[in-house]
Amino acid sequence: MLALIASLFAVSNGQSSSNCVYRQGGLELDLLGFKGKFLNYEEDNFQWTYTICSDSLSCLHNSVSVNAMVEGHAVGINECHYWGIYNESTQPFYDFAVASWIFNYSNGEPCPDQSQQQNRTTTIAYNCNPLVQQPFIVDVFTFDGCNALIQVEWEGACQPAPPPNEHCEFRYGFQTLNLSSIQGQSLTFTDDNNLAWKFSPCSNNLNCTTSHGTKLSVMSEVNDPSGQCIKFLGVWSGDVIPFYDRTIFGQDYWDFFWADGEECGEGGPLEILNVRYYCNPKIAGAQITKAGGSGPCQFRIEVDTNLACANASDQNSFKQTEKLVQRLNKDIFTDYEENDIKKDAQQLVL
Repeated sequence: MLALIASLFAVSNGQSSSNCVYRQGGLELDLLGFKGKFLNYEEDNFQWTYTICSDSLSCLHNSVSVNAMVEGHAVGINECHYWGIYNESTQPFYDFAVASWIFNYSNGEPCPDQSQQQNRTTTIAYNCNPLVQQPFIVDVFTFDGCNALIQVEWEGACQPAPPPNEHCEFRYGFQTLNLSSIQGQSLTFTDDNNLAWKFSPCSNNLNCTTSHGTKLSVMSEVNDPSGQCIKFLGVWSGDVIPFYDRTIFGQDYWDFFWADGEECGEGGPLEILNVRYYCNPKIAGAQITKAGGSGPCQFRIEVDTNLACANASDQNSFKQTEKLVQRLNKDIFTDYEENDIKKDAQQLVL
């Protein structure tokens, strides 16, 4: 899971950071003035400390000393447990729906339950609050013993809303992605548990009735074998900014992130959906090739499409890409969330 979660959030091409200043498209998160600042939070006799853009915490545990960015321990217990180490190559994504910059660090100390994942993981969300002049922690949500979310509020996280993207066209640097030909289509992938993962590009053409009886128009959902919606994964808002990159084999792909799914547990943060469009010149249109849980309260859908190919008119590039497609798209999904969804489906059937 360590490599998995890192792959979700570490984007190296196109998006930039320099000395604690992060840029995505025309957006910017400038943390330079707070580099090394200590943020503390205590709740339920547990103390958290986060140092912005630095490893200013000296953590000694089991005779091993580590300089860390995030540390957490029970109050009154002289122990140190590091949950994250600063990595300048870790890039955030910005979600307009929740007005947050979201980082993910999967390099904490070894997870006590190695059958679950390798290392402890910390997600850090910088939430827009125009009334807060200095970053401060407002909440820490612990998913389990190895995964936590730190919520930070600050006026500097606020970004001007872009105009609505009505035509399903995206630009990143010199690259463009035009999905208008598949806008509003319903793509479906059925997994080994006979659950149907549905996704409608650039639209809310899917209808889901939640467990509370609320009817929603959504962009992505999961249906049980009877066709009943058991979970919605995201809502299209028209303001997402994707990333463009290439795999180590040269295959083009586009990454989209939404943090506007259902609550992760009672009172928890909203779940995250990552949709990745891979270049596949053999697929005219779009086809979901994989879908599943990719970590605590995180989901991923992979789509193959010729529309994601940067050199769509270059036949030589197409032929080279065709040879690579079968070697790519390794199965990164875990049963972590799929098992939970399967339980939901079984309960609904009962």
